[in-house]
Amino acid sequence: MRNEPSQSGFRVDRQALNQSYEDMAGPITWRDVAACRERSGVDFFPFSEDVVAINRVKEVCAVCPVADECLMYAIETRQVDGVWGGYTPRERTYLRRKWMEDVRSSGDPGRNPASPKKPSKRKQTATQ
Repeated sequence: MRNEPSQSGFRVDRQALNQSYEDMAGPITWRDVAACRERSGVDFFPFSEDVVAINRVKEVCAVCPVADECLMYAIETRQVDGVWGGYTPRERTYLRRKWMEDVRSSGDPGRNPASPKKPSKRKQTATQ
């Protein structure tokens, strides 16, 4: 790619500039493709009493391609606030307890309860 003049008069190598940005940014992660990145008008940390706001967030999570990864991150890192992967803090606490009960009852001492398996089926919203 050719060097292009910039407003300051210096020539800019766009290809080198883009490559440098990619090197700094690192590989694409689940966070980079999450639906919530494009939704500026939605509060992903609503008050627990605000059912309307919680449902609005869950609608975004329902179409997110990485909702499962988001949920797993929230559980593994013990996020106590916000809606992650379509689940509120209370719902995540229930899931974590259920998974830990399953681990204990399975008798598999090698399974780490801090890394639960994915839920068998994500919550469905009324819009689906």
